[in-house]
This record gives sequence, structure tokens and C-alpha cells, in this order.
Amino acid sequence: MTEKMTAALKDNTAAQVTAYRNMQVATHGNVQATTQVTAQVTATRTGNVTQHVRCVSASDPAPLLTCQPYDSLVEQERCMPERSMCVQTRETCIECSACTRACSFLTKYDLNLKDFTHRPDLRYSCFMCDRCKAVCPVDLSGNRIAYELRAARPQDAWFTSFWKTSYKLRNNSPVQSKTLLFLGCNYPGYLPKTSARMIELCESYGIDFSIDCCKKPVHDSGCTPNMHPLDALFARKGVKRVICCCPNCFHFLRSRYPALQIMDPYEFLTEIGFTSTIHEEVHVYFPCSERFDRTIYEHIKPFAPKRCEQTFRAIECCGAGGGAYKREPELVRATHARVNSMNAANMYTYCSTCAGMFHAGGVKRVKNFLSEILGVHEVPSTHYARNVSAFKLRKHRVGDCCVQG
Repeated sequence: MTEKMTAALKDNTAAQVTAYRNMQVATHGNVQATTQVTAQVTATRTGNVTQHVRCVSASDPAPLLTCQPYDSLVEQERCMPERSMCVQTRETCIECSACTRACSFLTKYDLNLKDFTHRPDLRYSCFMCDRCKAVCPVDLSGNRIAYELRAARPQDAWFTSFWKTSYKLRNNSPVQSKTLLFLGCNYPGYLPKTSARMIELCESYGIDFSIDCCKKPVHDSGCTPNMHPLDALFARKGVKRVICCCPNCFHFLRSRYPALQIMDPYEFLTEIGFTSTIHEEVHVYFPCSERFDRTIYEHIKPFAPKRCEQTFRAIECCGAGGGAYKREPELVRATHARVNSMNAANMYTYCSTCAGMFHAGGVKRVKNFLSEILGVHEVPSTHYARNVSAFKLRKHRVGDCCVQG
């Protein structure tokens, strides 16, 4: 990761870290110390799936937003709704090393997926892109292995949970809106002009917007995401359809809200008869969330008739996946250098985070599909913190209403 991107992320979080630590100390001072740690298994609804996490309370305020590690993988497997990928990998991996050859993280540590199940110390070094699964002959998933290892022993996940569960820069209004434009966290940060254009277009159709977190970052950190803030938002506004600009939001919310119609912006643009064509040949970089299910890409195709889908097929991740850039910055830099060495005419992606990460890493001619289709032609911004702060104050204008979020 470049110094500019690191600085932007620090600007976005440093003050909140200090404020939260002070709050924890102040709160702890008013709470009677607990002499014995009490553990219990709790269940949290995530759509039609129940996930379990073993939580603790203690006299030390620090663990209050983290999880007690499972006593063993056997206990973890019993508590989780699906069979443990760690156990499955240990039983079925044929140790062909296809995953190692496909993954810079596994190559760096000379591991295969079976080895990875025995290295919980590296659980936050995995980018969770699942390129290993794409090449695995027995369909094993490094993403799920990393998640299980993180869930069994979360580390420094308290801030992600604190910051994202009730997203501190959210901007929601009480205005009723059966269809809701959901911009997530990152689109306004990396593509502010494109986000503003999409908001204006939706408002012309009486559609309100939401800037909020889908809670996937909480999930990927190893914690069980609390979906109740979004439950309440959708219920309060009478939402029936959600337009998700971010592919991570799209796939994460679609798996958790089967009663809602989760749609992408390209599907919406087609629905309203919006016509636009990208005439140049586009070299597509697929975000990790669309590695196997390319629902969004299918809706992009009519807008981009000249497509080259193989240029970046060997590139694993933009560097943001799983938060691994914090521990593996040299792998991120190597990936960006590798992309530049391909000397492609352009790089088109439909994930704002991918666009922002590659651009900040020095990759040339990075373009976002939505920005090009809307005619904004925006270069990804490196002023993330400033942008998201400005969008928190953006007014909602639906019909005759003008309200502050």
C-alpha cells in the first residue's frame, strides 16, 4: 500500500480510536469489576442463517467487543451452521500445491491450504480472495479457513465492530422509500462525483439514498455482524428494493435479506431506460466478491460491448481484501507492480475499493464502470477521509422533502 493510502486510512480512524479508548476507560470506571469471566453461546440472525459466536464479559473493558476463542476446532465446528472448512481441508486436501502456485500469500510462507489450517498466526495475512478455491481440485476455500481461524480467535477486531456496526459516518433519513440507493461506506470515499451523480439520478425518480455499512467488514474481521441497525433502517423506510453500488454490499446483503430485492446499479439503469455505451475495449478486473457469481457483470455487459476478460485473471486481489494490507504491504506493492508490468490499455472494475487501491498503488488508467456509464469519468480519489466526511452531511432531497441525514 502506498503512503498516500495509508495516510488516508489513518486520518479516517486515529481520532475515533482515541475517543473510543477514552470512552472505554470512563465506562469501566463506573462498572463493578467482575471477578469471574462468564462465557455463553449466543445466536445472531443473519437473514435465514443463524451464526454462533462464543462471547465473554470480563472486568477488563478491552475484550467487550471481541470473542472468546473456541476451546477447540471440534467446539467451533459444532457451533457453526456449516461444516468446518478447517476440518474438511485437513481430511480432503490432496496437497497438490495448486493453491500455493496461485496465491502470493501462500507462496510467501510456503504453505498449502492444509498447512494454513495449522497457522492461526497468519489468519490476518490472508486476503480472503478465494483464488485458491478457483484452482483447487477438491473445492477447498482459503477464505473460509481464514474466517474460521479469525472467528476462533479475533485480534484487534473491536474497532471494526465499534466503527462499522453503527457506522459512525452513516447518513440516513426518515423519508419513506420503497427503493433505496445503498452506497455503502466506500463508494463516496473513492468515487465521490460518481456517488453524487447516482444520488441525483435516483432522487429524480423519488428514490432516497443511504450511506451505511453492510457489515461485511465486521464479518471478515472474525466477529458475528449485528444486522439490527440495517433491519431497523429498512423497516422504518418501508424498503422493498435495495440498489447496491458496491459488489461486496450486493452479495453480502443478498445472502442475508432474501425477502428484499437486492439489485445492482446497472440493472437499475437498464430498468429506467438509461442508454450509454463504452466504445473502447475494456480490460476487466473482477472484484473478489464476483469471482464465482458474476451476477453484476452480466448486467454490465450491454453497456460495454468490447470486453477483454482474461487480462487480469492471474491477479488475486487489489490488496484490500480481508484487511491483509496491514500485515502484508509488500505483497500489495508487488501486486500493483505486476499489474503495471502488464501495460494494459486500461483497467475497468466495478468495485470502488479496487479502483481506489489500484490507483493509489500507482496503477495507470484505472476506470470504474459506473462512473464511465454515467458520463462522470472520475479518477479514483485519494482523499477518502475528506470525502466520506462530506457525504455524512449531504442533504436528502426526495420529492418536496429536504432533510439532513
